Amino acid sequence: MSRSNKAFKNIMTGLMNKIVLMLLAFVTRTSFIRLLGAEYIGVNSLYTNILSVLSLAELGIGNVLMFYLYPVLNNHDEIKIKSLVGLFRKIYAVIVLVILVLGMLFIPLLKVIVRSDLDAYELIIYYLLYLFNSVASYFVIYRTMVLNADQKSYISNLCSATTTIVMYLLQIISLLILHSFLVYLIIQVICTIFNNFIVNTIACRHYPYLRRLEKFNWNFKETSFEKKELFKNIKATFLFKISDTILDQTDNIIISIMFGTIFVGYYSNYYLLITYLVNVGGIIANGLVASYGNLNIEGNKDKSFQMFKVCMHLFSSFGRICTVTYAAVIQDFIPLWIGEQYVMDDFLVIAILIAFYLRMATNTVWIYRATMGLFKEVQYINVFSAIINIFLSIVGGQLFGISGVIAATFVSRFVTSFWFEGRIVFKRLNKKVSIYFKQQGKDFFVCLLNLITVFVFCTRINANGLSGIILKIVCSVMIWILFELLFYRKTESYQILLNKLVTIYAK
Repeated sequence: MSRSNKAFKNIMTGLMNKIVLMLLAFVTRTSFIRLLGAEYIGVNSLYTNILSVLSLAELGIGNVLMFYLYPVLNNHDEIKIKSLVGLFRKIYAVIVLVILVLGMLFIPLLKVIVRSDLDAYELIIYYLLYLFNSVASYFVIYRTMVLNADQKSYISNLCSATTTIVMYLLQIISLLILHSFLVYLIIQVICTIFNNFIVNTIACRHYPYLRRLEKFNWNFKETSFEKKELFKNIKATFLFKISDTILDQTDNIIISIMFGTIFVGYYSNYYLLITYLVNVGGIIANGLVASYGNLNIEGNKDKSFQMFKVCMHLFSSFGRICTVTYAAVIQDFIPLWIGEQYVMDDFLVIAILIAFYLRMATNTVWIYRATMGLFKEVQYINVFSAIINIFLSIVGGQLFGISGVIAATFVSRFVTSFWFEGRIVFKRLNKKVSIYFKQQGKDFFVCLLNLITVFVFCTRINANGLSGIILKIVCSVMIWILFELLFYRKTESYQILLNKLVTIYAK
């Protein structure tokens, strides 16, 4: 099976799973809001952000480890695979311990961060369940990442989707019958453990030699890998991603401290739908990572650059259609979904959309940086970005409210990592970075023009309720297609992407 076919299979299974999961998650969220209220939604969103900051296993270390798996999997070198996976197990054991220690040390700070009328004892119990769920998800990741590096992420996607569907169904039933947040969280923990057990079992069946790790002598000197180099890359990625996490995951914490935890619940309703879109973008990116990893190993920089442009067009197009559609319907959808009292101002919508589009527009740089092993080169840039973000969030929050906190995220990212990471990747590709900036400028201009056109047409639609939302979605999509054809139809990247999709569909 070709790289394109494998990538397409990984992406499509991920997308189909995500569509089902988003629908169930949406139903669960609606039940949650209507039965428990905004206060619990705020706590749920806040704790999720806190654990995202503390969960070091999420901070890009997996990308570094997968980078070292690409060549050995390509060569079917079982001894070296076992050496790496054995080392990964030790690394993740340390990570789990660190998460637990930091998580427990964070408990005294909850009374400062959580501004809520809920019982303090209950808040601690809820937090401990979130902490345990976070830790439980990393016990067997050192084995399952082999599936992803070997372009078999569709297997873990299917397993995750199945257990998550079961989880959502059980949570909905428990909310309807018991109205209990505690039971809701216990179900989440149990399903996380069960999913890890299933995926680990499948990984061991695909790679039976991974079962014998405990009997294998992990002596890195017997392999061609430089252990010191790997740990340097882990350190670099840790610095980069912990700063990246501060950029993306501290907004709720700052909002809770400055405005109250209940406002985290209001904001999270808007951000929930963007999260779904970000997750879809993440599925596409993760489905492509292994394919681009194998491509970049070949060392053909012209081919890599060509596919960079194709990938960049894919993500910018995805970002544009999501941005214009979200902008067209969100202020009509929120009151229809959960009520007029949850509607927030348009400035918040603008800030959320700019941050989202910038994230999608830079996905290609992230993929290439990870698959080219460019970890040390960017280790400090996000540290500066995180410092700027915290300062701007506080100032922006005081001046402009919640919208100012969100705006600080994309401003700090734009003035630091946006241009710096592009320069690093294009230097490795032996291309002028001005090509990258010109393309980003064109894509943003098209998005802005698309957005204005959609706004003009959608304001003329008089229908209200669900019918009005559907008409606006249709209008947004049709205008987006028109703009794609008008501005990109004759470009090389558009033609290559279209031909690949047609070829894969035909097969």
